[in-house]
Amino acid sequence: MDFASLLTVFGVPLKVYSKDNLKGHYEGTEWVEGSVKNTPFTAVNEPFIPSSLNSRVPIMLEYDQSGVKEMYDMTWFSSLVVELKTVVEHNGKFYTVEDATPFTDYSNVTQYGCKGVDKFEPEL
Repeated sequence: MDFASLLTVFGVPLKVYSKDNLKGHYEGTEWVEGSVKNTPFTAVNEPFIPSSLNSRVPIMLEYDQSGVKEMYDMTWFSSLVVELKTVVEHNGKFYTVEDATPFTDYSNVTQYGCKGVDKFEPEL
């Protein structure tokens, strides 16, 4: 099933940075160190919601001796296929993709669990 139109309708503006490009890339024959200022990104409008709104999905919860806690800060539903540790920017805040649940057997959507990072240079 094609969910692309629903993703757009319920989407918010996001910038998606490939983890490989954040390490650096070539511009012509010159190596450019990776940073947000000089890294190419893909702009999308897709749902990016707090995980607490989606916490009834068991995969999004973690159980320990202190109780139940959210594993991820945000849940992103996307038609893009990205690697783990890809960086997503929303409203000037940065998140790394930590988990992927593909629903691609019957749709064009993947659900990603994202964790916020305090500074832009996350561990890649």
